[in-house]
Amino acid sequence: LELGAMPTVHAENGELVYLLQKTVSDMGIKGPEGHPLSRPPMVEAEAANRAIAIADVLNVPIYVVHVSCIESAEAIARARARGQRVYGEVLAGHLVLDDSVYRHPDFATAAAHVMSPPFRPKGNSEFLWKGLQSGNLHTTATDHCTFCAAQKAAGKDDFSKIPNGCGGVEERLAVVWDEGVNTGRLTPSEFVAVTSTNTAKLFNIYPQKGSVSVGADADLVVWDPAGTKTLSVKTQHSKGDFNIFEGRTVKGIPSHTISQGELVFVKGDLRAVKGKGRYIKRPAFSDNFAANKLRAETLAPSAVKR
Repeated sequence: LELGAMPTVHAENGELVYLLQKTVSDMGIKGPEGHPLSRPPMVEAEAANRAIAIADVLNVPIYVVHVSCIESAEAIARARARGQRVYGEVLAGHLVLDDSVYRHPDFATAAAHVMSPPFRPKGNSEFLWKGLQSGNLHTTATDHCTFCAAQKAAGKDDFSKIPNGCGGVEERLAVVWDEGVNTGRLTPSEFVAVTSTNTAKLFNIYPQKGSVSVGADADLVVWDPAGTKTLSVKTQHSKGDFNIFEGRTVKGIPSHTISQGELVFVKGDLRAVKGKGRYIKRPAFSDNFAANKLRAETLAPSAVKR
C-alpha cells in the first residue's frame, strides 16, 4: 500500500502443486504429461480467487499474470462485476495451444512446452479470447523464458525437474493478430489495446508509452496486415532451439520497428544494437490507487455515538 505499486500475481497454489507432483509421480507418470496433471485449472483458480479476495480487503488494484483457464478468467470477471479493480493478462501460447502437446511421443518436443501455468484442455483458449473481447482480460504477453533441449533434459526421468519456460516474444503480435483480428475476435483497435495501450496505462507509463502522440516515445511498429510468415525455429531471431508456434503460418506481421526514433527492424532484417535500451522509471500511485482511496473515503464507516 505504501509503495503505490500494483501487485502482479502468479496464481498457483504451491502447496497443492507439491502434493500433486508427488501423487502423479507415484502413479508412475514421470514424463511431461505429468506436468499439467500436477497443475490443474483449480490450482490456478484457487490462488487467483484468494489473491483477488486479499486485494479487495486491502483496497488495492491487482493484476493477475498469465491467466490460462476458464476458472481464473471467471474469478476476474466476477470481481470486476462487483466493481473491484482486477486486471488479467493472457499469453499468446495459451490462446492457441492446448495440453495435447504434453503427450507428444518425443520427450524433447513435449518438454519444450513445459511452462506454468501449463497449456490447458481445449475450450479454455476460446474462453480467454472472449475475455479479451469482453474487456474482462486486458493484456497479452509471452512470459518469454527459453531453455534449450539439454536444459529441459534435466527432467528426463522426473517432470517436476523440467525447467519451466517457453519463448514467444517475437511471435506474440503476429499470433494475436492472426487468431484475433483475422477471425473477428478482435478489432484492430482492440488489438492495439491488448498488445500495447492497456499495459502502458495499467503500469502508469501512458502516454509516454502506448500512444502515438506528440511527446510520446518514438517506439512504433509499422504493421503489414497482408504480410505472411511461417513461424519456425529456423527463421526466428531468438537463440532458442525450439518454437512453440512451429509451422504456423500467420497473416499480419510487423514490417518495420522503430525504437527511440531509429529503425531496428526492417522487413525481416534485425538491426537492433545491444545496450541501446533504456530504463523506464514508472511513477507510483497510478489512477487506480487514487480512485480506490477516494472511494474508500466516501464509504468509510463511522463510530456510533453513545
